[in-house]
Amino acid sequence: MTTHIYKGIAIPSLDRATLFDVVVDDGVFTHVDAVPRPRGGGETELWPGYTEAHAHFALPCNWDDSLDSPRITALQYLYHGVTQVVDMFGFPVIADEWEAGRADSPWPYPEVVHCGYAVTAMTDGAGRNGHGVEFPAPVYMLAVESDLEIALRANAERGATFLKAMFTDGTEQPGSPVRFSRLSERILRFTARMAEERGIPAVIDCNTLEETRFAYECGFRLFAHSVRDTELTETDWKEFDGARFVSTLAGLRPMIMSGDDFAAEYSREGFVQTQDPHNLAFVQKIEQPFGIEYGVQETRTAALQDMRRNALAALDRGRLLVGTDSGNLGAYHGYSFLSELELLRGEDPTPDLAFRLREQATVGGRRYFDELAGRPSPEHPISVGQPATFNLHDPASPLSALPETTVVQGVPIDRDAIAAEISALRATDTKGKVIL
Repeated sequence: MTTHIYKGIAIPSLDRATLFDVVVDDGVFTHVDAVPRPRGGGETELWPGYTEAHAHFALPCNWDDSLDSPRITALQYLYHGVTQVVDMFGFPVIADEWEAGRADSPWPYPEVVHCGYAVTAMTDGAGRNGHGVEFPAPVYMLAVESDLEIALRANAERGATFLKAMFTDGTEQPGSPVRFSRLSERILRFTARMAEERGIPAVIDCNTLEETRFAYECGFRLFAHSVRDTELTETDWKEFDGARFVSTLAGLRPMIMSGDDFAAEYSREGFVQTQDPHNLAFVQKIEQPFGIEYGVQETRTAALQDMRRNALAALDRGRLLVGTDSGNLGAYHGYSFLSELELLRGEDPTPDLAFRLREQATVGGRRYFDELAGRPSPEHPISVGQPATFNLHDPASPLSALPETTVVQGVPIDRDAIAAEISALRATDTKGKVIL
């Protein structure tokens, strides 16, 4: 039997004022006992592992459009303390390589829940495709109700446990151009109804208040992004009773970043150890934000501000899910999750906001993960009988800092060894890349 003992540590998500002695035997919590002395401040904090609520394993986040092998992606998440990942479409494309890597790995991989392939709209009369068609991973295009049955059955055979519907025309701010076709009201309502009747969680991808309102009226309650074209009012929040939103600030921000912004963003510990070094060379050549080059700097900047305000309002109501949209250009697996927490915190130094964000990124994220996986969620991930998957944090460190220690199913994660393994994979003939 392998035993690890952690004495006098804080577990804020259980009790912010109490210290605990924790015992792990053979990868499972066997004791989580309060000790008879109050917390004095500065004690190491034990939190559940982070849950990434919006990721895409099969999309290329690198600036040269190359796709890292899932063997590397798994290690990127472990390095940054992310132990559960929600893949929002495309996982079956890389599933075989993921499983092969997991079988070879000395470290337990992060848990993954996925939707298979997303459903989207047909090409419209103006020649616009449904959102998702532009990506390398397949999507199902729905024209009639029976198309949904094909998608649900095929996704289930691929291990999917929830449905992802794409419903955005690509506008971000009032007056922005329409880029994509959208599912019809008939198909959208049918999709929400079928998912509910079959007990399949349904997540919808949309951007604007108008799209969110329409999707909500059609029956959707799980939204893959925060609203980005306006700040929601109190009346809006009452209208969206029960709706939950993923933050995804880190997925939008690269479009508006300057060269100096990128240099600062990529300077944290973890980037050079886990990400493709060609990304550093690429951003050093950036002379102006891509938003200026493509004429969307103002709208994207406004969208990012609205998304943050709406995400924090969702946090206040217990309806925020923390995710990055990683896999999009410049949104890196693992690394950008810690950026997301710092973007959400902004300039607010209060410990209470940091606590609530970390709680939603761990306890709240784990419950969402279990919901999408179709399995019961424990009363708390840090409890007797649960797998010992957690991070140890210095409470004085910023939210973007790496955990001091990461443990997955009782196995301590050796960051130096992981960085060496990633480097070795990048030194192979494939350079650690896969081609879809």
